Amino acid sequence: MKPVNILIFLLAVLSILFIVSVFFPKDGIQINDELTLHFLTPDELFSKDTLDYADITSIINQSRAINDSVLLADMNFIPESNPIFDTIRANEDSLKVKIHRIEYPESDSTILYPFFNNLRRLRSSGELIRILHYGDSQIEGDRMTSYIRFKLQQNFGGSGIGLQPAVSLYGYQLSVTHTASDNWLRYTAFGNIDTTLEHDKYGALASFARFKPYPNDSLSPDTSIHKAWIALHKSKRTYSLSRVFEECTMYYGDNLEPVLYELYSDGELIDADFLPVNMGLQIKKWYFNESPDELKIAFQGTESPDFYGIALDGHKGIAVDNIPMRGCAGLVFTRMNQDLLKQMYDSLNVKLLLLQFGGNVVPYIAENYSYYERWFYGQLKRLKTLFPDIPIIVIGVSDMSIKEKDKFVSYPNLEKIRDALKSATHRAGGAYWDMYEAMGGNNSMPSWVYAQPPLATSDFVHFNRRGARVIAEMFYNAFIYEYENYIESRNKRNIASAN
Repeated sequence: MKPVNILIFLLAVLSILFIVSVFFPKDGIQINDELTLHFLTPDELFSKDTLDYADITSIINQSRAINDSVLLADMNFIPESNPIFDTIRANEDSLKVKIHRIEYPESDSTILYPFFNNLRRLRSSGELIRILHYGDSQIEGDRMTSYIRFKLQQNFGGSGIGLQPAVSLYGYQLSVTHTASDNWLRYTAFGNIDTTLEHDKYGALASFARFKPYPNDSLSPDTSIHKAWIALHKSKRTYSLSRVFEECTMYYGDNLEPVLYELYSDGELIDADFLPVNMGLQIKKWYFNESPDELKIAFQGTESPDFYGIALDGHKGIAVDNIPMRGCAGLVFTRMNQDLLKQMYDSLNVKLLLLQFGGNVVPYIAENYSYYERWFYGQLKRLKTLFPDIPIIVIGVSDMSIKEKDKFVSYPNLEKIRDALKSATHRAGGAYWDMYEAMGGNNSMPSWVYAQPPLATSDFVHFNRRGARVIAEMFYNAFIYEYENYIESRNKRNIASAN
């Protein structure tokens, strides 16, 4: 073919493509649920790419400071004999990232004072107080929670991983290896709810487990002996304080027949007895002079109680429980039996709630989210009615990305959801920490994904382990900053009253 003919052919093809690009739908042509066909527009073809990702240089520098030696030092931290102080100054190295402040309704920072009072009194009270950290898949596997727990226990005392479900929901845990026999049945107040369940007594973890189905009305009831076991093994991937516990507490209830239990510590049988027939919440507690590497509980019975959870704690200090709810938008608390929930909170000595939700609303793009604000406010009000003395901090939604052609950009509705969460929180008298703004705001998630080393996963939704630690440290710095302000304010009041 002659060169002139080749030129004419190429010009003809380019002309056709240009005409197609002019008339091609701006939003593309939907091929299927996962594939949309786009065509470059003339503006995109000839204009400069103006998309900028958020500048998170200071955050990246902070993440690089978390090297292997720092991680190893934290994981093997041994507390001093008296780690509790009236003022806990944050380490300057941990403040390289600017603190993004916790926000209060009408700037009323006294909302958190009831919890701060409990922190300050820990040294003299010898109490074990508890924080429940509820959240969606962003905290799954003890991500974020594990670092918050470590820093609080490091500075205020305490040990252990806290409350665990009787049977692991997701099979992955940084802080403990959780195994069980395969005949356990799990029931949750979130996700795929069992609609045949005739009660709503889920407990503080919004889930419970049984090793035998509920009795039915058949003419030949199952009276055979059922056996099951649960094993909790220390994880070497987590902080040393999480690997130490002095007491094990089992929460169960509604037991129709006596059930034999056997408790094994590192393979040695140390206790055996029957769980008696009962209705309502029951508590079984064991104490240890030295925490075993593996704790195993075996059960035998013709019926199964409802098992609400097992807590591994120190005798005093702080316990921080990781309670992930995959797929949950935080609209779960009104679904649970309020009497049982209150009994468990009282028994656990809960003093602070962290609620981290919003991510599962993001894929459902709408003009406004007044409905979500209303629903989430209803959850908070129910909690405040049940527990008026327990402060609530809502950790807001993170940045999340959706792919537009060849770029990842923030979901267009993210800030609307953030605003709905914040408004509901403040209306209910809670405190709000804006994780979206703290991590960089609009188009910040790609910066976390592309950081070296990466701080988030390739789904452009979830933090990886390193990123979870970084964002958890940012939250902890904001939290401890408020505690320091509380101590300073209290000291000024004492001086003023003394004069």
